[in-house]
Amino acid sequence: MFSILCFVHYIEQHAMSLIAELPQIVRDRRRELGLSQHRLAEAAAVSRTTLSHVERGKAPHVQTDVLDRILRALDLSPRLSAVATPDPARLAARAAHQARLHGQRERHLRLAVELAADSRAARGRIARAREVVELWRRKRSCSPLYVRRWTELLSLPPAQLARRMASLGEWEDAMFQNTPWSWAWT
Repeated sequence: MFSILCFVHYIEQHAMSLIAELPQIVRDRRRELGLSQHRLAEAAAVSRTTLSHVERGKAPHVQTDVLDRILRALDLSPRLSAVATPDPARLAARAAHQARLHGQRERHLRLAVELAADSRAARGRIARAREVVELWRRKRSCSPLYVRRWTELLSLPPAQLARRMASLGEWEDAMFQNTPWSWAWT
């Protein structure tokens, strides 16, 4: 599943690159064929204004059938095949990043279980985590957003904190990357 997601992301990135390069490609090919904007627009059955917008990259909402007609009139076809071969180094880096995120998530979830299991020991660990967050605040070494979020979390009773740590939703990866708990596993 992961490799498919990486591949889809890679294709999306290269499709965006192709879209960014499209104005230059269309303009260069039109000139190479010796066509005026008017002649190409006629051949593609689009307005000259639309073609002009495409060539200037100022047509963010142009429909794909319009682009197809322009490219067909220029005897071009958008090809992702040449750029769609995933770079093994990028895939490896992405896989390593996902593994790091998974490891962070696992360490935090194990810590959450420990906090919930022993509330007396948890209080000391939470106090130490609060000291880290206070250090971030004093030295301005972490975003105020993370300082605020972790301060709110660390003010909860241990069992509630454990539940929240296990359900941070879309913030989970970011919160676990900027964690006051790193001392707990180093």
